[in-house]
Amino acid sequence: MSEYLNVAEAAEEIGVTTTSLYKLVNHSDQSKRLEPVNRQTHRGDGGFRFTREEIDRVKVLYKKDDLTSAEAAKRMGRSTTYIHKLINDNSIEFYEKEYRGKKTYFIKEVDLNHYLELNPDAGKTETLFDKRSGIFLYQPYSKEGNIARITRLKRINHRKVEAFLQTNDDRMITHDTAIKEGWQPVIQLKEKKTLTSYGYAKFIFPIPKTLDSVIYAVLEEFFIHAGPANMRISVEDKLVVEVRKSVLLGIMPATHPDLIDKLKLFIVEGEVIPKYDGVLIDTGLSPITFFLPEQQKYALNILAAKEGVSLQEWIAKKISLIEEIH
Repeated sequence: MSEYLNVAEAAEEIGVTTTSLYKLVNHSDQSKRLEPVNRQTHRGDGGFRFTREEIDRVKVLYKKDDLTSAEAAKRMGRSTTYIHKLINDNSIEFYEKEYRGKKTYFIKEVDLNHYLELNPDAGKTETLFDKRSGIFLYQPYSKEGNIARITRLKRINHRKVEAFLQTNDDRMITHDTAIKEGWQPVIQLKEKKTLTSYGYAKFIFPIPKTLDSVIYAVLEEFFIHAGPANMRISVEDKLVVEVRKSVLLGIMPATHPDLIDKLKLFIVEGEVIPKYDGVLIDTGLSPITFFLPEQQKYALNILAAKEGVSLQEWIAKKISLIEEIH
C-alpha cells in the first residue's frame, strides 16, 4: 500500500462505504471532516488521497463500541422498526451520535440485556404455524396412548419458533424435549393459500379443560381445512377464533354430530351451514355497492381513521347503532 490511501482504501480502513466516505470529506463540522491532502487537485490526481494519520484520527471519532438499532434488532430477533418504537416510547435506554456519516441510534449491550431480563418475551411474537417445522398451535401429539398438545407457540425470528407441549399429566415441556421423549405429531398440515374473500366467521369458545376436548377437535378441523393463513386466534378468559369462509370437508351431521353442535353453539358472527360434502363456515357478509362524491368518501375515511378502524368496520358499527335505536 502506498504512503497515501485512496478513497476505497480509506473507506475500508474506517469501515464505511465509499458514499459515506465522501460525506465525511464534505462534513459541515470541520473537526469531524476527513481532510484529503489534495482537495484542490483531486480531479487531476484521479481521486482524493489521505494520510494514514488523518484516517486514524477520523477512525477514533467514528469508532463504534455499542449496538446500532439494526444490530440490537438482530440480537432481539425483531425488526429495526420495533427497536425504533421502543426508542420513541423511551422504553429502552439509548443515545444518538454520528456514525458512518449520519446520525445513528445506539444501545449499550448492558441496557439491551436489562430490557430483555425485564421483558423476556419482547423478542417473540405469537404465531399459529411454522412452515419450516410444520408445528402449529394446539397440534396433537401422542405417545403410548397418551396425548399432548402444543399450547404455546411463539416466533423468535423468521427461522426459529419456541414451542411448548402440555401433556395429559400436566407437564409443560419444550418441543425438543417432547421429541426426545418419544412424542410424535398426530396431524401434519398441508400449507393452504391465503383466501381473498372478505371477513371472518367468529367463534368464542370456553377454554378447554382437557386435552381431548371436542373444542380442540374443532380447531384441528379449522387448521386442516381453512389453514392457519386464514385464521386468527386470541386467548384471554375465552378462546376467540376467527375463520375465513371455508368448507370443513367430511364433517357431516351423520358422522360428526358433536362437532357440528359445538360449531353452531359457539359461533357469534357468521353461519354454520351443513352441506352434502361437509360444513360451510360462512361469514354471513353480503357485498353492497354505492357511490358517493369523492369529498364525502374522503370525509368518511377520516372519521373511520379517527376511531382506528377500516371504513367497512366503521359503517357496520354505525348501522348496528341504528339497529339498536330502532
